[in-house]
Amino acid sequence: MGIRFDKDTVRPTNGPMIFFSDPSSELSFSQEIRGAINSGLSFYSYRHPGDLMISFGSSEGFSPGIGTPGFVIGMFDPSLPYITIPYKGTGNCHSDLTSFTIPEISTSFNEYAVEIKEIKETLLKIETGKTVAARVATFDESIDLGATFFELSRKYPEAYVFCFATPATGCWIGASPELLLEGKNGELSTMALAGTRPTGLQQPWDDKNIEEQEMVKDYIVEVFKRNNLSPEVRDTFTKKAGDIEHICTPVTSSVARSSLDMENLLRELSPTPALCGAPRNVALELINKCENFSRGCYGGFCGPFHSVDDFLFNVVLRCAAVDERRFCVYAGGGITVKSKTEEEWEETELKLNTFLGSVICKKN
Repeated sequence: MGIRFDKDTVRPTNGPMIFFSDPSSELSFSQEIRGAINSGLSFYSYRHPGDLMISFGSSEGFSPGIGTPGFVIGMFDPSLPYITIPYKGTGNCHSDLTSFTIPEISTSFNEYAVEIKEIKETLLKIETGKTVAARVATFDESIDLGATFFELSRKYPEAYVFCFATPATGCWIGASPELLLEGKNGELSTMALAGTRPTGLQQPWDDKNIEEQEMVKDYIVEVFKRNNLSPEVRDTFTKKAGDIEHICTPVTSSVARSSLDMENLLRELSPTPALCGAPRNVALELINKCENFSRGCYGGFCGPFHSVDDFLFNVVLRCAAVDERRFCVYAGGGITVKSKTEEEWEETELKLNTFLGSVICKKN
């Protein structure tokens, strides 16, 4: 457990502090977040799926890359450097990293329809693949981060709940159902998570969602093999995430510490086909061409890193970017040649509402 400082001066923590996810600790947790923001500190908080404990930490700076124990953030753009908020020390702020700015305007249905049309036309030409079309919904209100974090934890006990902020990334909060990569006891774990529908449906998944999920699974297996890993594909199941559900296939591999090039593996895994598309170069080109906003950390990843033997990174989704006067919620859907625009729009509405139902805004 980290060092708790007096409330008159807020200074960086010396490693993560631990809170319990019950009402008695909500106030002090919210105070730590407000203190970090008011003091201009980089900070992180997270709660692992099914856990009762919340970890919180802060630092005067951050460091590029992965290696120092701390909280790691990867943005959607795979060309950007990873960021670590260190558990100890101050890190090194890099002024050459561009600060993320929240989009000002929500994506309209017509804008989304145009993006889907262009994606489908491209996929028809190459006769394969999918691309994830994202949209944003912006709100001129300020989120109460501490209260919203606790509400997300209560509503989605099996999600990875997170909140973090740095000068380069801005501030983000969300509840992710998707593991990117975990290292524990000499084993790597990930999941192929794709396909979306409301919970409670009894019929089998349709062909469009099954094909979309297969692309994600096949890509992960290929990436593992390219990185000298031996992937073991586990049984596929339907994973519930609030009011929606997805097709999930766990993938694992044993690994020798000396043989793991973690950054190279992460560069290939993130953004995943579930958040970007496949072939990835085609999908990235289409996203950069069609979307008139920055995805920032949406579709990237975040999580604690202790060593190459002990880390847990989850995909940043079901999330919002936040500043002092507004917030912006992101959602996307996998577009294939079989996609129907109205259905894709409704899918993103479901995803947006899954998050928005837990947002608690500050009172004026």
